[in-house]
Amino acid sequence: MPEALQPLLAGVPHGGPGRGPFTGTDFSVNTNPFGPNPELLRAVRDADHAHYPDPSYAALRARLAAWHGLTAAGVVPSVGASELLHRVARAYLRPGDRVLSVLSPFGEFGRAAALCAAHVTVTDAAQEVGTGQAAGAVTPGTRLVYLGHPHNPTGRALPPGEVAALQAACRRADALLIVDAAYAPFVDLPLPAPDDHTLLLHSPGKAHGLVGARPAYAVAGTGVAAALQNLAPAWALPAGTAALLQALPDAQAHLHATLPRVAALARVLARDLARLGEVEHHGTPYMTLRVPDAAGVTAALLDRGLKVRDCTSYGAPHHVRVSARGADENAALVSALAVVLAGATSGQP
Repeated sequence: MPEALQPLLAGVPHGGPGRGPFTGTDFSVNTNPFGPNPELLRAVRDADHAHYPDPSYAALRARLAAWHGLTAAGVVPSVGASELLHRVARAYLRPGDRVLSVLSPFGEFGRAAALCAAHVTVTDAAQEVGTGQAAGAVTPGTRLVYLGHPHNPTGRALPPGEVAALQAACRRADALLIVDAAYAPFVDLPLPAPDDHTLLLHSPGKAHGLVGARPAYAVAGTGVAAALQNLAPAWALPAGTAALLQALPDAQAHLHATLPRVAALARVLARDLARLGEVEHHGTPYMTLRVPDAAGVTAALLDRGLKVRDCTSYGAPHHVRVSARGADENAALVSALAVVLAGATSGQP
């Protein structure tokens, strides 16, 4: 058997239902509980699934480009942000290259870099936003810089001035800044303009409650976009996902109607969880709760039909992440957590 040129690495633990069936209440996925957006769901269902789509996705790219005020050559559609991050790693990383992540990176990005034998450094300079030091961690030789904006799982976001400083540092170092804006719609964050050193990654399935359709796209300078498009196979998107993305600009009413409700539910949940322990919440639908043992608490809640996200894979073994759902479901989670944490403190199961 020929030897594979890349290492065999374990898959990244994600927050969804997992490999086995799960029929309880899932607080581990950061998505709009009032989804799916009916307009986008209709676009998926009405797509032409009997024929191949246009392999260039010209109309889709032009539609998204007009929405963002760009040219179509700067738009790269994809099935899921993970696939785009793997393309970025393949396009720009060589063995031994240095990658910087501002706070812990999305697991798929870390795995993509590892498959390319690059080294990921998580900066300590931006553990608290507002320090103005994140840009200083971009040293000569840095190839890629990853910024979750806002960050997952903490919800922190760099102020606009610090993002601009990070962009400038990447230009000086000839590095590519990846701004993962998956959760930006929930907090209405201003986003930097894409260019030859800044790539914005959009995952609209989160805010529109359609993560199963896996819609994603990148906007960047035309040279960066061409490098990513070069790594796409033919017909990279199924017809339904392409139709969803093309309908996206005209389907924003669902967000205007539901995201304020999501924010209100999250504020109440954060307040109630704060009675049980230290909570970090910055306006996103998700928040973290400090617990004695994240793996143990996660398992105990799973036995009760409730799923939360163990943050150990983010380097936080004493935190769980939860995402707000309906009021009654959130109340049930708080009640179950109170029992589980009381048992953990007393040493009882």
